[in-house]
Amino acid sequence: MRNCQNKSILLLFVLFANLTFYINISSARDAQSANLFFSARPAQIQEGERVTIDVKINSPLQSINAISGILSYPPELVRVVSVNKEKSIINLWTQEPKLRFDSILFEGVILNPGFQNTNGFVFSITLEAKNKGIVLLKFREGAILANDGRGTNVITTLSSTDFKIIPSPTYFENKLIAGVSSPKPVILPVITDYSSLVGSTDNLYVKGKGGPNTLTKIIFKDVSVKSVGEKLIALFQTKKKKLDEVFVKGDASGAFEYISAKNLMAGVYNTTPFLVDINTNTEKPGLGAQLLVSDSKIVKMLVVLINVLGLLIPVVGLIVIIYFIPWYSFKRMRVLKKKLGLEEEKIELSGHQLERQDKMLDQNIDKIS
Repeated sequence: MRNCQNKSILLLFVLFANLTFYINISSARDAQSANLFFSARPAQIQEGERVTIDVKINSPLQSINAISGILSYPPELVRVVSVNKEKSIINLWTQEPKLRFDSILFEGVILNPGFQNTNGFVFSITLEAKNKGIVLLKFREGAILANDGRGTNVITTLSSTDFKIIPSPTYFENKLIAGVSSPKPVILPVITDYSSLVGSTDNLYVKGKGGPNTLTKIIFKDVSVKSVGEKLIALFQTKKKKLDEVFVKGDASGAFEYISAKNLMAGVYNTTPFLVDINTNTEKPGLGAQLLVSDSKIVKMLVVLINVLGLLIPVVGLIVIIYFIPWYSFKRMRVLKKKLGLEEEKIELSGHQLERQDKMLDQNIDKIS
């Protein structure tokens, strides 16, 4: 009986030790974890209504420096109206939130010392309800890299959220009510496909989707920071064409496309489509993208050479000044010493001449006497 009791106690001790070890391991693993999640959302909205949901990140115990993921949504139920990146913890977007048919791709970097906190704002999306149903938003893929020098992926779960769309009897109605027709919903243009990287001698294309038969203005804004070499080379590239703004007309399905000319000016262009309302003379921005036009290898080499020379010339000038000042001082001192020596010689010669004149004068006096 006593042996059975001892075995039972030993078994309980082993189970307790294993449980404690498992808890410690889990705690250590959680201490290194981080997760992407969605902000609070309404339980339900009506057709035609819009809702804005934030994509956020938690990493209270581990500094992180990179985030990437694919956010999926049901395009048959909702439409992405806009994406807002203002006040994001991301310092550098290697892939700005890019809209695909049923997903949004994103990838960004957080500069040192990284992010270590809760409720970090990444970006927000504004959705418009199209049809009734259950809308499921989820991260199809995701990665959160630790700021540990090894790029350890510390994400633990791929979060999701959902809300319900209920019917609205007035949504998309276009009938006369008291002699006035109900307004049609505004469909903002969205860039769906584009040349993310092209050479300066190639054509660049932008494709998008907006309202049927609507006019869209696409504005290209160069946001790149030019080096001295790039600025100097640009002065001589008089035949290069810089992307500015163009107007395109959508077809019956709302699709539009723009193909640029060749021989483009290199730069990083933020591309934003604007819905042009001729009746009210207004422009409303849609969801854009970022394009990169790259120079040829020869131009890049010239830019590097000019930049290097731009750094070397001041350094060489400083070295010359530092060397010239002591050298000039030394030469000046030698000249002064020579002048002093000549002056001393003149003084000595003058003294000897005076002595001779005195002697001659004494001799003359003696002769006269």
